[in-house]
Formats: sequence, C-alpha cells, structure tokens
Amino acid sequence: MNKEYYIITGANGSIGQAITEALAKQGLSIIMACRNLAKSQPVQQQLIEKTGNTDITLLPLDLASFASIIAFANHLSQESISIQTLINNAGVMNQHYSQTADGFESTIGVNYIGTVLLTRLLLPLMHPGSRIVTTTSLTRYIGDIDEDFFKESPRRYKRFETYSKSKLALTLYTARLAQELRPRGIWVNAADPGVVNTNMITMHSWVDPLANRFFRPFISSPQEGAVGAIFAATSPEVYGVTGEIFKKEKHIPISARAIHVPRALWLYEETGKKITEALAKQPASEEKI
Repeated sequence: MNKEYYIITGANGSIGQAITEALAKQGLSIIMACRNLAKSQPVQQQLIEKTGNTDITLLPLDLASFASIIAFANHLSQESISIQTLINNAGVMNQHYSQTADGFESTIGVNYIGTVLLTRLLLPLMHPGSRIVTTTSLTRYIGDIDEDFFKESPRRYKRFETYSKSKLALTLYTARLAQELRPRGIWVNAADPGVVNTNMITMHSWVDPLANRFFRPFISSPQEGAVGAIFAATSPEVYGVTGEIFKKEKHIPISARAIHVPRALWLYEETGKKITEALAKQPASEEKI
C-alpha cells in the first residue's frame, strides 16, 4: 500500500504548527510546505523531537510565486506522492499594499489565487477518499466580491477589507470545488478557527498594548483554533462530508446563499481565466526543490 501524505501549508507557526503537531502525534506522514525554510527548520526538528515522528518532511513553497507553486507540485508529482489530505492553512494580512511575483495584490494573491492554483495542481495526486481542508475566517461575513476583486490598487487598499474579501472568495471557491469533486470522491471543506491569538491580529498601532493586555487572554489559542481543521482532515466520522465549514468538531453546510451569490460563479470562472493567463506567461519551469 502506498504511503499517504498530509500536506500543511504555513506549517511553521501558530495554527499551522498546531495542526502539524497534532497530525504528527497520530503517526501520519507529513509534508510541511513553508516559505521561509530558515525559520521552519527549527520548528520541523522541534516537532520531530516532541512527537517522536520522524516522517515530517519540509519543502519550500511560496504562495506568492507561481514558479514556486509549480516547482512544489512538480516535485511531488516526480516523487509519485499520494496525497491523503491537503490542508490549505497559509495566509497573510499585509499592513501595506504589495504585489506577488505574478502581479496580484499580495493578500488576494497568497490567500486566494496561490491557494487555488496549488490545489488545482495537486488534484492529480489525489484519489477517492482524499480530503481538502481550507482555512477560512469569520471576516468572510464582511467580505464583498465585486468586479474589482482582481484589481486592488494602492490607493484603495485597506488590509482588513482585502483580507475579508480573500477569505470570502476562498469559502465560495471551496463550495464550488466541493460540488465539482464530489463525483470523484474527493471531500472539500473549510475550517473556521474563530478568533485566535496570532500575530495576524496585531494592529501595528497604539492600541496593540491594550489589546495584548485585555483582549488576547480571552481568545482561542492556536491549538484550540486548529481543532476544526484537524477533525475535518482526519476523523473517520466525517468521511464523505463535503462542502461544509468546520468549527471545532461541529460542521454545517456552506450556505446556499453564499454559493449562489451573484458573483460566486463569476469568481469561479474568472479565477480560472486569471490563473490560465498567468500560467501562460510562465517560462518553462526550471526551478527545482
């Protein structure tokens, strides 16, 4: 029987590290997909020592770079990796406007476009019973998808609005992908960690010391925030569940209203076009891991 791998993006800190540790304790074969290898290698070693699981592989993956995503997927394909579960956990919320290597605003580019491309490229390595779990956010409730979704500009950039857009888009895409992959027996769900004590909620302003003192002690730890993703990724109880949002060990279908909002289908189709256009501009991939 071929070895089955669990891939976690952004596995080197916070919720991603908590997910990785929990899966490692189960004796599973893990690939940590991380942008910063220098920061991630000590975490990998720590997890090996803490869990006793030596089958934890660290590979470079930068979701802000199509070339990096393609190289990662090509490497797994060349190694004939069989994926049991892909956990799309990595995400950013940038204080200032910036662009990815392929010209997309970075928060949208990493949280949504890069994650979608990675998922698409890894589908050939999945099989009936494989699972995809994507981290969403409560901010999806205030997100808005409009015709300028792919045209974020420095003048209009607001980090919370852009972040919420990216998470709403990811949730909508998760619902559509679940419908698409159901006939193949690949289960696609989202996990909502709630409000978690991470660096992402830092405001970079005078309010931070007050928040650290009065707010952070009452919000979830990364370990608590990771429960939903772990349950969706590994529990036999939810085998066959697809198109739902997990919060801890409870799960509900992604609402029909969300799936059928006027721009949900537009987003799904336009995302495919944008990715196809950007891929066409990529040189023959010579980047190797």
